[in-house]
Amino acid sequence: MPTRSSLLARVGKRFMQVGLGVLVLLLVWGSWEDPNLHQYVQPVKMLQLQVEGLHTPAQVATSQQQVAAVPGVAACVINANTQMATVLFHEDDVSEQEIERVLSVGGTFRVNRPVMVAMAPTGRECPVPASYLETLDQIRFAFNLRRLFVTI
Repeated sequence: MPTRSSLLARVGKRFMQVGLGVLVLLLVWGSWEDPNLHQYVQPVKMLQLQVEGLHTPAQVATSQQQVAAVPGVAACVINANTQMATVLFHEDDVSEQEIERVLSVGGTFRVNRPVMVAMAPTGRECPVPASYLETLDQIRFAFNLRRLFVTI
């Protein structure tokens, strides 16, 4: 008859084997594909604004340069015909209100948010929330050993 200590030793050994097997499976799952490069960069947010009063190409170019010079703004494009400004920015570094303030040039131009018409979904949608998929992607990236050998 096995003693209590030998039984505990066998259970502990089996637990370690199962844990090591799970770790190996997670590393294989995470390293199966090359790491996504979007994991290495800061997320960018897009903002579209209607800027009333931009009439000349020189005004458009000056406004684009002023917004692009703001720390945290990745890119700015203003369409002179529609007077629509599209700004890509890092929301951790700059706020939407700061971008609106720079675009208005001290109140010279009127900045409005365009009215967006929400389209109702017409077909089936993914039942899994996007935040779950992003979290799963981050976990897979954490177990990806290939990321240790990527140079950017």
